[in-house]
Amino acid sequence: MTRQIRLVQMGVGTVGRAVIRLVMANRERWRQQCGLEIQYVVLLDTQGGVIDRNGLSDDEMRVALTAKEAGQSVAEAPLGEQTNAANALQPLSDLHDVVVIDCASGDGTAAAHLLALRQGWSCVLSNKAPLALDQQRHYQLHEAGGARLWYEATVGAGLPIISTLRSLLTAGDAVHEITACASGTLGYITSAMMTGTPYSAAVRQAHQLGYTEPDPRDDLSGLDVARKALILARTFGRRIDLGDISVEPLMPTLDSSLGVEEFLANLATADAAFAARVSHAQRAEATLKYIATIPAEGAVTVQLREVPTASQAGSLSGPENIFVFRTREYADNPLTIIGPGAGPAVTAMGVVGDVLQAAAQ
Repeated sequence: MTRQIRLVQMGVGTVGRAVIRLVMANRERWRQQCGLEIQYVVLLDTQGGVIDRNGLSDDEMRVALTAKEAGQSVAEAPLGEQTNAANALQPLSDLHDVVVIDCASGDGTAAAHLLALRQGWSCVLSNKAPLALDQQRHYQLHEAGGARLWYEATVGAGLPIISTLRSLLTAGDAVHEITACASGTLGYITSAMMTGTPYSAAVRQAHQLGYTEPDPRDDLSGLDVARKALILARTFGRRIDLGDISVEPLMPTLDSSLGVEEFLANLATADAAFAARVSHAQRAEATLKYIATIPAEGAVTVQLREVPTASQAGSLSGPENIFVFRTREYADNPLTIIGPGAGPAVTAMGVVGDVLQAAAQ
């Protein structure tokens, strides 16, 4: 006997499309091995989407993906319509076993999560922004259905960071401190600087390779890492907001009205300052890493730091991530996870893993 799981997905960008392809490629195997009949009923972007409570066909999904890859909205595909997440969910209120996937960006999907959880559905997120809102809205989400809120892919992409932390806490362990190099983008930039590439050139290379967001300031501001730090802190019980985190941006102060190309062109003004930091680190047999520090008490920080070259963090290359859990039971020999912490394929794996966990509840 199979159990039908209906998927509602918000966000059809690079990660969102990778999730869809992964689901479509594995549905038959999940049906045979897990007894799960998984089918999309809603696919949305910011302008609208395609909706069929009886299930979108493979052809309809492919057409929607083709429209998105051509630079159109899903709403412009055949059967597409202009709508928003809240309106798309309301007609489905009588359905059971619904999983709402959020691969969008920004906190505009937060209301849909609250609606879904209150409906008894599950939510799976790769989008960090709804989990970084103020404590009141964070509390509302968890009160509505925290056990049905899955967010592995928000921190470390497909690495088992959130699940490891939850497992430690469930088993009765207590976190003393988590330290992390949690940005593949900033890891690439700092590694390039340590091998002699000027700061401005390292940023431009990362941008050209697609490691950064379309506007690299979204990465260089440190806000993305701060959101990850906040999510980790809240997961082990800290009651803080994003504004409580001390963030050192990895960029100079420039006119915020500059376009992306103008911003990149002006980064050379910071080359000398970053070169001096590189030289200081090298003289100390250290390397520069962008590190989040999340203690059980006290200040949560996100900053550029010197770490010994021979250390685990110092040995990272390029966009690798590292997460170090110092806990009551892992005090002398911390639990450490290292691996790729960015990229649509590994992020999609994290999302789909959560979907299957939610389906098994």
